[in-house]
Amino acid sequence: MKKLLGETLIYGLGAIMPRIILFVLNPLYINQIDTDAFAQFSNLYAIVSFVNIFLSFGFETTYFRFSADKENEAKTFNTTFLFLFGLSAAFLIGVLLFNQPIANFLGYEKHPEYIRWFAMIAFFDNLCVIPFAWLRFHNKPIKYSLIRVIQSLFQTLIVIAFFLLIPVEILSKFGMKEKVSYPFYANLAGSIFGVLLLLPIILKIKLQFSKELFSKMIKYSWPIMVAGFAFMVNENFDKAIQYSFINESDAGAYGGCYKLAVLMTLFVTAYRMGIEPFFFKQMKNENAKITYAKVTEYFSFFACIVALGIITNISWLKHVFIPNKTYWTAIDIIPIIVVANLCFGIYYNLSTWYKVTDRTKFGTLISWVGGIFTIILNLVFLKKYGFMVSAWVTFGAYFMMMVLSYFLGQKYYPIPYRIKKISFFLALLMIFSVITVKVFEYNFWLSNLLFATYSFILIYSEKDFILRKLRN
Repeated sequence: MKKLLGETLIYGLGAIMPRIILFVLNPLYINQIDTDAFAQFSNLYAIVSFVNIFLSFGFETTYFRFSADKENEAKTFNTTFLFLFGLSAAFLIGVLLFNQPIANFLGYEKHPEYIRWFAMIAFFDNLCVIPFAWLRFHNKPIKYSLIRVIQSLFQTLIVIAFFLLIPVEILSKFGMKEKVSYPFYANLAGSIFGVLLLLPIILKIKLQFSKELFSKMIKYSWPIMVAGFAFMVNENFDKAIQYSFINESDAGAYGGCYKLAVLMTLFVTAYRMGIEPFFFKQMKNENAKITYAKVTEYFSFFACIVALGIITNISWLKHVFIPNKTYWTAIDIIPIIVVANLCFGIYYNLSTWYKVTDRTKFGTLISWVGGIFTIILNLVFLKKYGFMVSAWVTFGAYFMMMVLSYFLGQKYYPIPYRIKKISFFLALLMIFSVITVKVFEYNFWLSNLLFATYSFILIYSEKDFILRKLRN
């Protein structure tokens, strides 16, 4: 457990750094880009997230699963990288050949360069998937995080230079005629730099492609890829269609406020980076199920405290990270998205059963139950009721997936979760969140008094565990 916590903290730093950069830069974007243009920003990043899922094809998790067999470790590394390289290269060539028709279809006929840039970003990012996975599998958290941090800082310096230092006349000569294009171009530079930093690992690749192993990996990975699409539907479908379904200003406000909820996503992402290899390495241990149950409970405990901490401090966080008050029309989506991401984090723990038993098709089923729910309700109600629909639908989808995964898991791979305790954490969080928003109206002092009360209740409920750890 101590090793897991240490690795999670280190991996988390590298994994969440790109998100932290976007989060910290959000005030700059909001000050420099109006809400209509910010809707384009949110829309394009939502679209490219689906592309990334297809190009990675679930092979990151597949690499962990098949590398667990020491005899296949080298073949797995080579085969997974060569497959993703070929798939990414074919995609890039296709987009470069047909970028104008694609731009026309997506409504960016005046800016086909955006489509080219995003295709190249996706290509270079996908080249990094397996090298980064290699670092995680071989327990090199410091090296992993160092590369991610350097890459992110490089991208940050470029985007700051574009907005604050380099004259507009010079940037326009390179095709950056709109300010919204600055973060796109900086992202491309950062993606290329990431590949250069990972070259020592990429050069370890041998031209060894095992057809027999690849056949097994595809059967394992394609359900993960399809499930990944469903996750991206839940995460980004709202932002992808709001640009066409509601007022552009409202869509931009939703996208800007959504990024404040990224604070919870950062916590969940940091945890995921350390826990995924850990799950697979534990799966053959005699006490694996007990370990999975304990880890899930510990996550729920800390994540609920983090979630309410964010919600009760929105009153001042919005001034720091959303300084443009025109975006505040969507401020009430933040508590809903924060709790939704917490539910996703718990779901990720509960999804262990189908990954370690090679029943990945169940992951596809669960994810698409949430995905179809997201698609239908957004299409039916978004135009009529506005962006609040999208926030509630996101929460509903993740909550449904969490519950469904628990009951299916208990049928096929029973794990002794203390579900009453976890349900208590979650239910009390929701009640206190409603009080913060509806009764206290984000009042700093009253909300944080509630947060202190909640923290005390949770700590008291786990006092035996905490005292035992302090004695150790």
